[in-house]
Amino acid sequence: MQHIEDTPCVAGTLRRASRSVSRLYDVHLARAGLTTTQLSILRTVQRHGGRMALAQMAADLVFERTSLYRALTPLRRAGLITIRTGTDRRTKDVALTAKAHRCIAAAMLHWAAAQRVVLDRFGRTAWAAVASGLTQLAAITQSAQQA
Repeated sequence: MQHIEDTPCVAGTLRRASRSVSRLYDVHLARAGLTTTQLSILRTVQRHGGRMALAQMAADLVFERTSLYRALTPLRRAGLITIRTGTDRRTKDVALTAKAHRCIAAAMLHWAAAQRVVLDRFGRTAWAAVASGLTQLAAITQSAQQA
């Protein structure tokens, strides 16, 4: 039986893979003027009908609120989002602008190109298995943090 100390570090392995994959997507998305993180934020709001609570966004993206605010600042400056007081005055909502919808449409062409590079080389079946495992890993680590 292998000792725990002899297994590859989960966090380190995931960070290296994440940085490498993000670089590939960032190269492609730069043609649309976005980063991988920015497109992820915009697509998350889009999937919620174009407007969502900041707290919900932080939970969905597994972001600390201060990190999320830093990530939203360039999007707001670029006129891609607005941040307003929510239905409850203690909350904030993020909404996409018309410019954001156009930007997302343009960026998705570049995202698809990066996605094809990865899936064509890694394999769609292999990726489906990894994606499923990563979803389970995220759930396990989030529940462990709450325990």
